[in-house]
Amino acid sequence: MTHPGPFLHGYHLFDPPRTDAPVPGWVRQVPAFRALQNAGRLPLGQPITLLTGENGVGKSTLLEGIAVSSNFNVQGGPFGARAGSRNNPLRHLATVIRSNRAMDGYFLRAESHFNVATEYGDSAPGVVDLHEMSHGEAVMQVVQESFHGGGLYLLDEPESGLSMIRQMTLLAELYRVAAEGGQLVIATHSPVLLALPGAVIWEFTAEGDMQRHSGVTGTTAFRALRDFLADPAGIAEFMVEVTERD
Repeated sequence: MTHPGPFLHGYHLFDPPRTDAPVPGWVRQVPAFRALQNAGRLPLGQPITLLTGENGVGKSTLLEGIAVSSNFNVQGGPFGARAGSRNNPLRHLATVIRSNRAMDGYFLRAESHFNVATEYGDSAPGVVDLHEMSHGEAVMQVVQESFHGGGLYLLDEPESGLSMIRQMTLLAELYRVAAEGGQLVIATHSPVLLALPGAVIWEFTAEGDMQRHSGVTGTTAFRALRDFLADPAGIAEFMVEVTERD
């Protein structure tokens, strides 16, 4: 089946820059934003784009900016849901390049999924109450019951609360969505999700760089896990010693 093409082609800085609203000073210090400034544009035209990097580099801020520019609620949830806040520190600095596909989809945020579940009540996908499930089960419920090939899906650390095996299940579900025509942009630390077949991986560094990887093995997350599995006892002892010295 031919893929119908992306909802989003990219995320880019306004040119010329907008000066009609104040921007918090800390924004320009965020490594992921500095990387965007240097590159001018983050390509998003592939069915699956993965954003990775250490804590604090700004992956979530960048993904939230993409979501807000695509008219999702900043707290997450389905496209077209009750209007809420669409404020984001990047909204006056950058915006998305959209195609003419009719927009549908979901913005899934690990940190605010509880609030979205409350909004759903007992009418969540699959006609369930998500609060009767664990966080990980609720995320899987939404993905399996409402994600389809006709939507844009923005996911911020969807692996939170999932076991390794459930992360593998999530990988398969997300690949199905992309294969059916959906588009996925995912911020993740998970080496499992970073192995999504066919994905384009962008890794952001603390120095403000943006590196493209052709596969999971080049990512810091994969290398760290590989080293740990090669010598779990040795790595554990080393980290304990380093922590005690600090």
